Amino acid sequence: MNTNNSVSGGTVTGLVQAGVLNGGVQVFESPRLPVPHNLPPTTAHFVGRSDHLDRLTRLAGASGGSRICVVDGAPGVGKTTFAVRWGGSVRDLFPDGQVYVDLHGFDPRRPAVEAGAAVRMVLDALHVPARSIPPDPDGRGAYLRSVVDGRDLLLILDNVRDSEQVSPLLPGSPQCFTVVTARHRLDGLMIHHGAERLTLGPLAEPEAADLLTRYVGRDKVDAARSAVATAIAACAGHPLALSVVAARAAADPDLPLQAIVDELQDRHTGLDALRLTDAVDFRAVFELSYEHLSRPLAAAFRDLAVHKGTAIDVRAAAAVTAHDLPGARRVLDELVRRHLVDRVGGGRHALHGLTHVYGAEKSRTTDGTAHRDGAVRAWLNHQLHAAASADRLINPHRRAIPLEPCARPELLPSIADRAAALRWFAEEYDNVLAAIATATEVDLHPYTWQLAWVMSNFAYTGARWQDWISTHLDAVDAVRREGDRHVEVRLRQSLARAYCENGDYERSTAQFRAALDILDRLDDPPGRANAINGLSGVELRSGAFDKALDTALHALSLYAALDDDAGTASTYSLLGRASLAMGRLEEADRYHGLAHALYLRSGNSYGLAHVADCRAELALASGQVDRAALLLREAAEAHFTVGNRHHAARSCRKFTTLLGLPAPVALDRVIASLEADRVPTAREFTSLLDEVFGSSLNLSRDEPPAQP
Repeated sequence: MNTNNSVSGGTVTGLVQAGVLNGGVQVFESPRLPVPHNLPPTTAHFVGRSDHLDRLTRLAGASGGSRICVVDGAPGVGKTTFAVRWGGSVRDLFPDGQVYVDLHGFDPRRPAVEAGAAVRMVLDALHVPARSIPPDPDGRGAYLRSVVDGRDLLLILDNVRDSEQVSPLLPGSPQCFTVVTARHRLDGLMIHHGAERLTLGPLAEPEAADLLTRYVGRDKVDAARSAVATAIAACAGHPLALSVVAARAAADPDLPLQAIVDELQDRHTGLDALRLTDAVDFRAVFELSYEHLSRPLAAAFRDLAVHKGTAIDVRAAAAVTAHDLPGARRVLDELVRRHLVDRVGGGRHALHGLTHVYGAEKSRTTDGTAHRDGAVRAWLNHQLHAAASADRLINPHRRAIPLEPCARPELLPSIADRAAALRWFAEEYDNVLAAIATATEVDLHPYTWQLAWVMSNFAYTGARWQDWISTHLDAVDAVRREGDRHVEVRLRQSLARAYCENGDYERSTAQFRAALDILDRLDDPPGRANAINGLSGVELRSGAFDKALDTALHALSLYAALDDDAGTASTYSLLGRASLAMGRLEEADRYHGLAHALYLRSGNSYGLAHVADCRAELALASGQVDRAALLLREAAEAHFTVGNRHHAARSCRKFTTLLGLPAPVALDRVIASLEADRVPTAREFTSLLDEVFGSSLNLSRDEPPAQP
């Protein structure tokens, strides 16, 4: 039998091909499914993120490249709000709809949605009839990909636990764009699906201030600028935390913002300030991430939180967590992936702001006192010996002081030379200060004074007088409790020097006198000589030149008996300065020559730099302008070489002050380079000095000598 099927006429909505049919044929037209738009509502107080929003729009509109973007970031940083806000702003890009599904990867109220159930949730959101959905998980996944194929659709998969949970939901169609939000970095999606990654960080200060303003109004923010700045810092720019602070302030107009800030700054109960009964408990936000850590990783996280510095490298992390270096690297890498620790550059990591507060709280509530004390001691011990190794390279001529034994020498950094030591201290300086403060707080007295001692040379090179003074006040108090009078003498002399450099000659004299009173009861000839030498320096700076000369001669006699070249050279320099101040130029020249010879013989670069400064003043007083300029250049270079940027800048300033010449334009660039965050290289600095001193030496030959 021949069968001929043909159709003619108007529109055909259903077509059946068949052989022999008995009876009628009924054709049902498939119902048109509604276009899904189920994005949840979002906050009216969304601020910032313009660069991230623009990048996501570019990815979604690109004709090629990945069709998946993972938005990750720390707990509560605003990933969901960001994704939903962006989705609502680009509705025209997706004419076939926008689908939002919360996979509850981190949810205190319910478990994470399993992959098979998640596929069903997406199909339901697409309004697919239940009878059409295959019963088996693999079949559902394949059916989902068929349903979305060719559709210009946005799929937002929120609060994802891991790559395994979300992989079955990913469309294969190039028309469909998927945004995944997660607390963790989802390496599986990037490796196996080529996903792009967009990480949300804290809000910048202007954006954070804008967020607060939207809640409480411009007038209240303007009236409490200091409290606003402190709140932003305490919340570390975290949008959810800032929103809680702002909501509390808005809810109670009589509650000063400063009162909330005071609650935030309490290191034991600060997280209590970030709780709203009917909205959010910030502690619980962190708890969700913490509970997903393995026990060893959770323990390491708690240990890292005892480190109160600004950043931690892998060596310090190994010390505080009792790992070896490979183990510490794995810990840091995994905590970075989970956004509980951030990389901050240079191989360093940080627990920022509220994460640090939460980690410290978990340490107090979970670990015993003995364990916490051990972690603190491990950090302080490592910080002390790393700093001490750098300090010995910065100033190898200072008498050593006994230190606590090094617990793990294999973890100490390799510091090759003075330049490397200066770089180490520049990076670790805040950590050293934090270690001193921690040691003082927990009454670990040896670490208080030993850390203060090893940081003083670096504080000197950068004119950090107040840090030097405050740490040494704690150090003197700590060593007095220990009862070590010999060490107390040395610390008091160091404190006296800090006061003197800061221009507080009265307190400086008092500390030197206190040291000498103790020395009357000790057998410490080097200590007495050093104290008398220091006292002479204070007298010289305060203008008591005759007295300074006599005191320096006394110190010189003591150093001669000790055969101490460094002390003798320092005293010769004092005698030279006092002689110059009294107008005795020949004596000044002789003393400075003797100091220069001794410093040169011992290779003391610090001393050579200061002697060059002094000899420049002497040359100028003698009418030798060109020689004075050359010596000032020599001093500037020598100070720069030993890392003393403050004194290098001071030598450059002396150039125009002493010589009475107009300041070359390049001089401002030299001084600015010394005071900038980015220190010039030795070659760059030399080039700048060539420009300054070369042009000005030519000018000086046409000018009369300046008067002394």
